[in-house]
Amino acid sequence: MHRTLGFEGWAVGLEFRVLGPLRARCDGREVDLGRPQQRAVLAALLLPPGRLVPTDRLVEGLWGEDDARWPKDPTGQIGTHVHRLRRALGEPGLLVAAAGGYRLGVPREAVDVFRYEGAVAEAVALRHQDPARARELLVRAFGAWAGPRALDGVPGPLAERGRERLAAGRLAALKVRYDVDLALGRHTEALGPLGVLAADHPQDEEVHRLHLLALHRCGRTAQALAEYEALRERLDRELGLEPTAAVAELAERIRRGEAVAAVRALPRPCQLPPDIPDLVGRAGLVREAEQALRAAGASPVVGLSGPSGSGASALAVHVAHAVQDSFPDGQLYAGGGETGAVLAGFLRALGERPARSAPVEELSARYRAALAGRRVLVVVDGIADPLGLLPGVAGCAAVVAGAEPGGLPGDAVRLAVGPLEPHDAFELLARVAGAERVRREPEAVAELAEVCGYLPVLLRTAAGRLAARPQWTVAELVRWLARA
Repeated sequence: MHRTLGFEGWAVGLEFRVLGPLRARCDGREVDLGRPQQRAVLAALLLPPGRLVPTDRLVEGLWGEDDARWPKDPTGQIGTHVHRLRRALGEPGLLVAAAGGYRLGVPREAVDVFRYEGAVAEAVALRHQDPARARELLVRAFGAWAGPRALDGVPGPLAERGRERLAAGRLAALKVRYDVDLALGRHTEALGPLGVLAADHPQDEEVHRLHLLALHRCGRTAQALAEYEALRERLDRELGLEPTAAVAELAERIRRGEAVAAVRALPRPCQLPPDIPDLVGRAGLVREAEQALRAAGASPVVGLSGPSGSGASALAVHVAHAVQDSFPDGQLYAGGGETGAVLAGFLRALGERPARSAPVEELSARYRAALAGRRVLVVVDGIADPLGLLPGVAGCAAVVAGAEPGGLPGDAVRLAVGPLEPHDAFELLARVAGAERVRREPEAVAELAEVCGYLPVLLRTAAGRLAARPQWTVAELVRWLARA
């Protein structure tokens, strides 16, 4: 049962609409999705289509984390909603139970939000080289919205988080759209919508920068300068901040009557630590992580975890370096710290200026808005609760090292980082301590690898001791470790 759908000609049997009221159509027929909580379950399964969503995540997505607010049998209610959805969709094998959760087996192209986000990501990549094509893609993408709010009418905290994420992404995409319009000389057409956007977002300096430029190019220079002064006073009064350098410079150039460009270059942070030059024995894990992180149009998360000394942190950095060409707008890195402080640092690296007293919720919303429309890789290492630092924005991705299983989203790709195989342990020792020393004492090397538990961090430390003491034999190091 396959039919051609309207958006970009995707051939799938079912079409799901998230950008507006939640809807489903099959062969041109509207599907009755039932009561609101049933729709909330469908939404939770649609946003990571084809991935397993644990039942406990569905429960929290409908009723929140406070179990005092849960119904008497939340798992049973989830099962009832799934049963009714299965009947409504008319494909018994489409929505299946597996491993403590449920999976909705539809392709990403069957859900409007992923086609929309893919078009926006392509437009962002083309905005400088081919602004006309970028504008065409953005106009088509915005045509997918059937209302101002995504998942309109769908209850539950999971749907609300989805609405917030998509609203932030829509605002960022609108800014790109009007930036491109100004670059193409369409300032008269952009002026009205930019005025509405500026009124709705009084503290968004990029929106106001675009509005000032549109006013100036439409011959309303005095109004542009008056609006700049109003913005400066508002930021000082409400946030204790001066306008950013980009806005202040634009106002000054308008005041002097100079020509001003439309498109503003955004910062491209590169915060990754140096790569490990002698990483061995992880080729399979690297391939699997790369494949997940390069998934087009998605926001993948790869979790790397293992025992202390397994090298999950080094592997995360190595993988990030391997895929950084897919994230030309920058790479962010956090190796510890409180969520609020890390978010503030990330925002500064992305060219934003968060207020010192801003709550975490506000920082999180601004963070996702700053990432929307950009292709940025986020690497988080050793943070107990990394969820608030994950981008959750199409085109961006994250690598998380050392998080507990519950600290990752349900659709994350989890990779176990264990000890090295014996031959890989020998290779690591040879690279650091010298191949000839390892070749001369194979039995002592095997014993050293076993003493180190075949863990790369311990092996690297032992090999470093050998490299620093050329007079030692491997057997002497093993005896020294036994006495330590």
